[in-house]
Amino acid sequence: METVKQAKWSSLEDVRKAFPSAGMIGKLAIFNVKGSHYRLIVRMEFASQRVYVKEFLTHAEYNREAWKKWL
Repeated sequence: METVKQAKWSSLEDVRKAFPSAGMIGKLAIFNVKGSHYRLIVRMEFASQRVYVKEFLTHAEYNREAWKKWL
C-alpha cells in the first residue's frame, strides 16, 4: 500500500519498476500475486495518480474472464 501511495507513475513502464510482472489491458493493470495463484485487477488513472481496486481473484476465477466487465 505504501508503495502505491508514494508512487508517481505515468506509464506501465513506471509500474513495472516496482512490480515487474504487471500488465495492462486498457486502463486495467493486472498483477500476479503469490506466484500467479491470484490476480489483482486495478484501474490505473495515471493523470490523477489514482488506483482503483476492481477485483482480487484466484487464477481460476481470472480465467473465466468475468473481470473484463471493467474494460
